[in-house]
Amino acid sequence: MNDWLVFGGSVRGPDHEREHLPCQDAWARGPAGSHGVALCLCDGAGSASHAELGARVVSAAVVEALQDLHADGPAALAEALRAACVAGRQALVREASAVAMSPAALACTLVAVVSAGDLVAVAHVGDGAVVGQRAGSGELIMLSGPDRGEYVNETWFVSSASWEARLRIDVHTRIDALCVVTDGCQDACLVQGGAPAPFAPFFAPIFAFAAEVDDANLAGGEVTQLLDGAALRTSSGDDKTLAVARRRASS
Repeated sequence: MNDWLVFGGSVRGPDHEREHLPCQDAWARGPAGSHGVALCLCDGAGSASHAELGARVVSAAVVEALQDLHADGPAALAEALRAACVAGRQALVREASAVAMSPAALACTLVAVVSAGDLVAVAHVGDGAVVGQRAGSGELIMLSGPDRGEYVNETWFVSSASWEARLRIDVHTRIDALCVVTDGCQDACLVQGGAPAPFAPFFAPIFAFAAEVDDANLAGGEVTQLLDGAALRTSSGDDKTLAVARRRASS
């Protein structure tokens, strides 16, 4: 991750605090090849008995699968990311078997990002969002938005048999920073109504902060404070995870 600074945090939502339930979000980060970075955020289904376990297992497995990335070009990068998502799904199935549960008991969404050179690929199953900042202009770009189901509060999970049909993978160029969020942040960070779009007053300060900070641990603490602050607690009672990655300036 030498070419990238990565930081983030997860907090338990007010609803789970009241119900004495654990945080069902999880995220992982790691290197992707010599100079790239991999991120994966998973949001455990509230209806699943072991959702927090599924989220932890999938996010860790996806990032681990990208550690030795060797991808030359957009098609190869997309295929490597697809294979990593398959590894995440396989890890969930193995873990479900180990705890004598069905995969549905570990249900979670998946948002994964991997970089290679000047390319950034995003894989997505379910809700959550990825917003990028265009190199040079600073323009906010919706790299991947939430994929909701037919009904309110319905989404898709990597645990389902049809998960690959819902898997979306896109490759982008000229992205020098990105922010990945789970569903609990969506009401605060996306423009409501119509097609999903970044809410600039939310993302602009985050990217400005990312451009200035060099200590990932310090920055992660700031993210945790943001997620557990009054504004986001009021916007949603769900668990919240937010992770940021930015390219380091060339020396």
